[in-house]
Amino acid sequence: MYLFLMANPRAVSHWLAPYSPSSRGAWWIKTPADIELLIGQAQKNDSQPVEQSVHDVTRELIARLQGKGVRLLVSDKVMDHAGGEWDPGLAEIRIRPSTVSMGSSVLAEALAHEAAHVAQSCRAGGLGRNSEPMGIPVNAAEVFKHQLDSPLYKGPPSSKAIELEAYSVGSNPPWAVKLLDHFCKG
Repeated sequence: MYLFLMANPRAVSHWLAPYSPSSRGAWWIKTPADIELLIGQAQKNDSQPVEQSVHDVTRELIARLQGKGVRLLVSDKVMDHAGGEWDPGLAEIRIRPSTVSMGSSVLAEALAHEAAHVAQSCRAGGLGRNSEPMGIPVNAAEVFKHQLDSPLYKGPPSSKAIELEAYSVGSNPPWAVKLLDHFCKG
């Protein structure tokens, strides 16, 4: 066992993830009941009726992410000004509780956005890798100008390209499922 863990640092990270600082005080979404409760929390805050397909894609996205080895947490331990965050080092998506309280559509969009980052990591070589652009068609940068001009993305243009892809996928959540299946094999 020791040799296996030393030869597989990813296994160690995955094994220790429930004890990571991001897990403290967080809600780990790991069972079908957790998924339904999460969707119910978002639904309580819908200001108008939401199509069933939004809930269906949320379920499917979470199931795909879990099947790929990604942990999903509802946690306040998300970078400032972000509704969610992909941490490739822990293979973990953290969604801020306030994002869930914005309703079902916002939750689906945030999950799709973060799932796009997971697919970008897979494109770069695996879950533990930093995101790299997938080379997919994107919406015009002007559509997401407000988000891209935020202090979160004050890096090189390549980081904005990564975010433009993620925002484009977030605007079409079913696409995230397809990208995960395409870039994250097995």
